[in-house]
Amino acid sequence: MDNRQSYLTLIGRRLAYLKAEVELLNSLNLTDINVYAENFYRDFFNLFGYEFENTNFIENNFAHIDLIDTKNKLAIQVTSQNDNKKIKEAIDGFYKDTNRKDYKLKLLLIAKDAKHYKTKFGNNFNHKEDVLDIKKILAVINNITDFDKIKSIADFLNEQVLQERKKTESNEVETIMALIEYLSKDDNRSISEKPENVDPQFKIYNRFSDHSVFLINLYSDLCTVYQQPLFEAKQGIDSVKAIKISNYLKDESDKILTAEANNPQIALERLVELFYGKLSENGIKFDKIAIKYYLLDELINCNVFPNN
Repeated sequence: MDNRQSYLTLIGRRLAYLKAEVELLNSLNLTDINVYAENFYRDFFNLFGYEFENTNFIENNFAHIDLIDTKNKLAIQVTSQNDNKKIKEAIDGFYKDTNRKDYKLKLLLIAKDAKHYKTKFGNNFNHKEDVLDIKKILAVINNITDFDKIKSIADFLNEQVLQERKKTESNEVETIMALIEYLSKDDNRSISEKPENVDPQFKIYNRFSDHSVFLINLYSDLCTVYQQPLFEAKQGIDSVKAIKISNYLKDESDKILTAEANNPQIALERLVELFYGKLSENGIKFDKIAIKYYLLDELINCNVFPNN
């Protein structure tokens, strides 16, 4: 992958991450991030050569918009809503002041995708061009020919949205992180049937008879969501890397199991927290249940809590 493509990939991931975070927090009525988004997109668009200001900090406040570029006669409302009513209110409210007739107004959707709007909004507002979402922004960036500008956008996003993942102490952990990251994404999951026999060779029963029912039932339940994506994620792992991961997991999990007096339920929770801590240090949000399923799968394969 060349440098340009690497930067474009990073830009896409950072903007998608911010979009998802805004949508999640808004669903919980935690709207402080919307204020952050206004300043973020002010600085972001100014990388393209604009001179936006946040209207909240302008004495002569502008109703119905959040960002204003008086030099280029451009205004933007930053919103997490994409419904027709919201757009119509913004347009009518902004152009109610006749002094703004020379301005171009755009709506920036920070948590939703633009829809196919049938409403005639008026005021020369073309929803296909003037309602912006992350996909449209990425399309604009993809057409930039100036490599230095693409790099500057990527650097800005890398600093503001999500720090680059730190290098961990081993390649084995990096691979495990990649597997769990894949499992953590909703788009990669699909519902499947429960496996009929999780432990046909009685490996779990022979090692942890007192806890076998709990472990088998837990694994069986999680299989319906995570089994297929884990299978897909493991396709890119060669035999040498698989052996290294196996040895790493055996060493780490055995230490914890010994410390917890051979109680696999408690040890499993500690191992989940261990990996969750490692992953969180690198700025990526992971699904704890995905981590637990991955470790249970390795337990079935005797790579976690190996035989003494």
